[in-house]
Amino acid sequence: MRVFSFLLGMVFLASALFAQTGAGLVSGAIIDSNGVAVVGAKVQLKNAATGSTVSTASFAHGKYTFGNVPPGTYELAVAVPALKPFARNSVTVQAGQTLSIDVHLEDTTQLSTLGEDRFAVAADLKKHAPPAGPTPRIEGKPDLSGVWWTPTMVDAGKPEFLPAAKAITEQRTESLRKDNPQARCLPSAILRLGPVWEFVQGKQMMIEISDDDSPGFHQIYLDGRAHPEDPNPAWYGHNIGRWEGDTLVIDRVGFDARAYLDQDQHPHSNKLHIIERYRRPDRGHLETEITVEDPGVLAKPWTMKRVSELASTEEIYEFICPENNRDVPHLVGK
Repeated sequence: MRVFSFLLGMVFLASALFAQTGAGLVSGAIIDSNGVAVVGAKVQLKNAATGSTVSTASFAHGKYTFGNVPPGTYELAVAVPALKPFARNSVTVQAGQTLSIDVHLEDTTQLSTLGEDRFAVAADLKKHAPPAGPTPRIEGKPDLSGVWWTPTMVDAGKPEFLPAAKAITEQRTESLRKDNPQARCLPSAILRLGPVWEFVQGKQMMIEISDDDSPGFHQIYLDGRAHPEDPNPAWYGHNIGRWEGDTLVIDRVGFDARAYLDQDQHPHSNKLHIIERYRRPDRGHLETEITVEDPGVLAKPWTMKRVSELASTEEIYEFICPENNRDVPHLVGK
C-alpha cells in the first residue's frame, strides 16, 4: 500500500512539474476483461505528426505513465498476449495537462477458459528461446519448415471496414460470439493460427498445420499451377505459392462463406483475396506480411505484419473436436 501511495504521489508531482514546463502527462490503468489489473502490458504512444514513438510497461495495479509529453495529437496502443489489442487515435495532449485514459482489454478467445487465458499464454511465452544461426535452405531456397509459435503482431495496419461489415461484426459480438464456427468444431478464422503451427515444405507443395483447429491443415501448391477459374469454396481457400528471391508469396482465393475473416468476428465476401509473404531472415524467426483485399467488406486493402519464433522443442499433437463437445449448450448469446 505504501509503495502504491508513493507511486501515486510521484505521478501527481510529475503532473505539477509538467504544468510548469509546457509538456503534458498521459496516464491510466490497464484492466483485463475480468477486471484484473495487468502488470507488464506494453503501452505505446505515437506522435501522429512526426511518427516518433515512446513505450513503457504497466506497473503496480496496472498503472502506466508517460511524462514530459510535448503538446500534439497521439495514437495510444496497448498489447497484451491473449487479449485483443487496444488502439485509440486522436489523443490530444495539451501543455500542462494531465490526461487520464484507462484501458479495458477484451479477450480474443471464445470463453477465456483455463488454459486459454492470458496467464496460460504468458507461461508459454516463457518457453520461447528461438535458436540462433543462418537460414536453412533446400535447393537454394529458404526452408520454412518447422513448428512456430503463434505470430506476434508488429504492425496491425488500419483496416477500414464498410458499414455493412461493421454491422455484422457488432451483431456477432453482441450475441457473445455464440455462432462462431469454432464453437461447433468448424475451422477457425481465416487469419488465425493456433498456439503453435507448422510448415512442412516440399518442392511441389507445402502443408500448413494449425495446432488447435479442425481439420487444421491445408495445401499450398508450388508447382506453378494457377487458381481454378471458378474455385470450389473451401474453409482455407485455394492456395498457390511462388518464390520472389528469398520470399515465398502465397496467393489465396475461394473461401467458404461461413468462415470468419479474423478473431474480431469480421465477415468476408466472395471477393476475398489474400496475399501472404514469408521471409526467414535467420534460423529462429519467420517474418510475415499479409495483405487482405476484399472490396465487399473493406474500403481499401489491409496490410499487417507479424513475426513468429521457432518453437524448436514443440510438436503438433492431434486435435479432435467433434467428439464430446460440451460447450455448445452453454453458448446462450443475448
